[in-house]
Amino acid sequence: MNTIVCNTLTGAVSEYTRYAFQSITPRYGGSATGLFELLGETDDGLPIVADLRLPATLQETTLKKHLGMVFLSMHGGGCARFTVFGMPAPAQWHYSFPLLRAGVTRAEPGRGICENYMGFGLSTPAGQRFTLDRIEVLALESKQRRTKRG
Repeated sequence: MNTIVCNTLTGAVSEYTRYAFQSITPRYGGSATGLFELLGETDDGLPIVADLRLPATLQETTLKKHLGMVFLSMHGGGCARFTVFGMPAPAQWHYSFPLLRAGVTRAEPGRGICENYMGFGLSTPAGQRFTLDRIEVLALESKQRRTKRG
């Protein structure tokens, strides 16, 4: 009962989890149960939760990396959540952070992360509005070997 929608101009992808739309326009979604107008700041009274995820990729060199700090240039209110995804899946670490009026905020990842491959995610669990301009991840090279034996 999910519908995945792709904006062909921007490449942005959205997923509707409560409606099995067969067709969609910028303003309406159609399914076997009717025609639905797509407007407002909620999904039939529920918050619209944003969940962005970048795939886990090799971070510049094959040396393992520690994360120093994550800076996010974004506007909004309330709290958001930054996620670090490691390999092999399902290794992941979540960090809540407040959205600040200044427009730049930070999420401080835990010191125990040491990975070759990392992906990143951002979500707004309360469904609040936000604008994201940039994510800057400070990755610090570890002195650990590139691989482990055994």
